[in-house]
Amino acid sequence: MKLSLLTKAIFTIVFLFLTKNNIFAQTKYQKDFYEFWSDINKHYAYLERQNIDWNKVKEIYSSQVEKVTNDNEFIQLLENTLNELYNGHSSLSTNLNTSNRIIPSWSDLRVEKNGNKYLIKDLRKGFGADLAGLKIGMQVTLFNGKAIDEQLKSFLPRFTGHYSPKMYQYALDMLFAGTHDKKRVITVVENGERKTFEPVSYGNRNELLYYKIINGNTAYIKINNSLGNNNLIAEFDKTLDSLISNKNLILDLTETP
Repeated sequence: MKLSLLTKAIFTIVFLFLTKNNIFAQTKYQKDFYEFWSDINKHYAYLERQNIDWNKVKEIYSSQVEKVTNDNEFIQLLENTLNELYNGHSSLSTNLNTSNRIIPSWSDLRVEKNGNKYLIKDLRKGFGADLAGLKIGMQVTLFNGKAIDEQLKSFLPRFTGHYSPKMYQYALDMLFAGTHDKKRVITVVENGERKTFEPVSYGNRNELLYYKIINGNTAYIKINNSLGNNNLIAEFDKTLDSLISNKNLILDLTETP
């Protein structure tokens, strides 16, 4: 089949347009990644204390960012990069439905590794795991129907092959916090009997905040783990205005780690 000069020219223009846009997208994500990496390199205070090889992290993920083609893939890559810090207080200001819930804010139980077993060591009273019936001391055998060891690999740092207890604990906390798009199914063994629980990921109150008057002149406001919710600003201002006549104010942040 012979192509006219005009047809060839059109094909060439379209090819160059697509190539140029693909290069632009790759360059954009690469630029953003290097800026992200540099910010942490300059401002994160615990790289040396935690023995994190941040240059190795750059090497690992800079090759991956070349393959990123959209924002969702880029967010996933940044989430994986943050796992290298094994610090639950480090998180992005955005997430996906498939993202893990932020720890420690969304943590309602603490599972620790004891030898070859995983045991529940603590529960957040009034939250999903506690309300579902899970108890301290139970041995956890499966999470969402799968072995725990294999799932922890998704959260363990890749810059090293030698994992500290803190790295394992971070991975456990992330795993058991669950993701936004799936229910958690936790299988345990208690007194030799296998049981399955499905904790709901919510606190003991659904509203953004709770308030009451104590002793006639003291206002009490409790923030219900909602500091990341922009709707809290207006709700807090409205509540504060309604309590302005009180002499004292107690602001309870115990459910907002």
